[in-house]
Amino acid sequence: MSSLTRAEKALTKLGEFCWDRPWPVLGGWLIAAIASAFLIGAFSDRMVSGAGSIAGSQSERIDAELADTFGVRDSQALVFTYSDPELNLDEDARYEFLGEIEDGLFEIPAVETVLLASDLVEQPRDDKGHALIIALATEDALAAEQQLPIIREAIGAMLQDRPQLEWAITGRGAISYDLAIFSNEDSVNSELRALPLALLVLLYAFGAVLAASLPVILAITARTTAFAAIVIFAGFFEISTVAQAIVTMLALALGIDYSLFVYHRYRQLLNDEGGCEPDQIDRQRREALVETMRQSGVVVLYSGVAVAIGMTSLVITPMMEMRSIGFGGLAAVVLSVAVALTMLPALLSLIGARALDWPNRAKPGRGYTVNSARWSSWGRFVVRHPWLAISSSLALVLLMATPSIYTQSGFPDDEFFPSELESVRGVQMLEDMEIKGLSAPVFVVISREDGGQVITPQSLPKLRELKEAIETDPRIAEVSTPRLSSRASLMPFPMSGTRNLISEGEDKILFRAIPQTDTSLFALRGLVREIPTWIDLPGHTIETGGQAQFLNDFDDGVTGSYAPVVIMVLAATGLALLLMLGAPLASLKALILNLLSVGAGYGMVVFVFQFGYGAELFGVSGPTELIPSSVPVVIFAVLFGLSMDYEIFLVSRMKDIYLSCGDNERSIVEALGDTGSVISSAALIMALVFGAFAFSQIVIVQMIGLGLAIAILVDALIIRTVLGPSLMMIAGKWNWWPLRVMPD
Repeated sequence: MSSLTRAEKALTKLGEFCWDRPWPVLGGWLIAAIASAFLIGAFSDRMVSGAGSIAGSQSERIDAELADTFGVRDSQALVFTYSDPELNLDEDARYEFLGEIEDGLFEIPAVETVLLASDLVEQPRDDKGHALIIALATEDALAAEQQLPIIREAIGAMLQDRPQLEWAITGRGAISYDLAIFSNEDSVNSELRALPLALLVLLYAFGAVLAASLPVILAITARTTAFAAIVIFAGFFEISTVAQAIVTMLALALGIDYSLFVYHRYRQLLNDEGGCEPDQIDRQRREALVETMRQSGVVVLYSGVAVAIGMTSLVITPMMEMRSIGFGGLAAVVLSVAVALTMLPALLSLIGARALDWPNRAKPGRGYTVNSARWSSWGRFVVRHPWLAISSSLALVLLMATPSIYTQSGFPDDEFFPSELESVRGVQMLEDMEIKGLSAPVFVVISREDGGQVITPQSLPKLRELKEAIETDPRIAEVSTPRLSSRASLMPFPMSGTRNLISEGEDKILFRAIPQTDTSLFALRGLVREIPTWIDLPGHTIETGGQAQFLNDFDDGVTGSYAPVVIMVLAATGLALLLMLGAPLASLKALILNLLSVGAGYGMVVFVFQFGYGAELFGVSGPTELIPSSVPVVIFAVLFGLSMDYEIFLVSRMKDIYLSCGDNERSIVEALGDTGSVISSAALIMALVFGAFAFSQIVIVQMIGLGLAIAILVDALIIRTVLGPSLMMIAGKWNWWPLRVMPD
């Protein structure tokens, strides 16, 4: 327990310092907030929008092969779609228009080639519009995504005198970029929904405007400085703009949560009754704050460590977006802990207890003593009927978690993307032209392992068999292949003499397949997994590329990180709990209960979104039928640490009471009385913050927001106040083995 003693001593000294020197502490935070605001505005362009590529993946390797060997840059290509009644009918006017667009595009250094969609697919619906393929000579897919705003601005300038023309730029990179930008704007709207609701709950809990405003002020400070931290990270690592959404979500939730824990205990120690506190001298207030730091400060510190562990586990994943969420979450939790343990004590030093109650709106029956009595009464019911509490609560939680076993992993199709995105409008225009598959071609690269010619008299039958199988597959509209004959090397790629379907050394050939307009991404992902198995060609390697392969690689990367993330979080969190509680059984129980809350939250995500029950409440037209593979791992990593807040807050109080009196039942009842109101209030606030994101306009953000909101409520209102205490009652003194009761 020596490490815990050192933590208590360190936090006691920190509390004394912040209380005695409030102005330097607050001045430091003010400077940090102002500097952060400047830093965000000046250097936010360091962060990248889009998904980029996955290091070491097949899709990344094939993208490089397509560009270097065949001159095909579809992973770095954009699709310019346009429709104009005059141009649709007048071919001469259309070609004159296209010449102007091409000339303007070629002035952009990154633009390599511009091709007509009609060169790639047969019989597009000319009466519905037209499309150009803009191939970019950029370093990688991520760099191509960063060219999108430049190209849009250039095309917009060229079309100023054509207000009647409808146009959009779409493609794999454009969709990734637009979703990232839209997600950031949407997170601001979610924040604006969450803050007023959180303030209302705080007003009800405290009955005073100033007291209720403090946690909100601290949360906004944590969010602002955390934003600046990820901008600094972006100077050393690739950080996606998606990190901003997780920073907003976590900084607001944790900033309020941690501040509430500290403030609640401070007021308890001042023996406040409904906000009407008798005059207190400075010494008593100082002692209350220092004791609060020793008790609740340690809880906040260890809780922060638990959340940080979950965020750090995401940093080890191979996907840039997942790592960005990890970096963003790590910044949010560190800054949230910092404001709760330094800025709040400094503010409490300057604001008297009476001032915190201004204006006093606390009503009779809502003070700490009354709330404590109510929760103590509930605790006595639980300890008298532990088996009833266990069976009923466990059944409910398991019922909520059951849908998770029916998870179908994948990516919801573009019908679930926000319709106002330009890239989504572009996909719709391609669909109207019946060439939607143009935005997601499938590439098949066949290589000779010994470096010899791929097309030989021996291989020709198998290659023709593969071509026929792809052509006749109902998911494919048409296929471009080299002429499968002994003189195949002389057959150029149909669209351009500079782009071939055969490598210079003839050791590689390329098949390019355009999907049917009604082929879903899920179906395409299955296709690219199947194609390499359709023929047995010894000495040759068959690999697929394109958007569908990228999504498969993303899924494989995420699912491959499940085990490392879970093991790391469980091991590190278990060790932190053991160091704090010093009791193996209590620590193990906390881990198991956390898994139950994660399961309940994720199960309801599957129930609502994949199955579609209640999806319309969140603006989703129907069941998504799929859950992105990143959702469960993000929910696990974020939630496992968050739900540990309440476990540490409750169980540490039980431990203190038990070690002082040796009565297990009393420790459960009194701990629930001391912490029940703050846990329920904190959970409601956190659920409101996450719930605001459940009404986002991006399905994956909605899933994460709903999962976190439900899991937090289940954790605080069922697991920590019913299932956990009843299990503690059954375990008796073994909860705290090998600790010993302190002598009177």
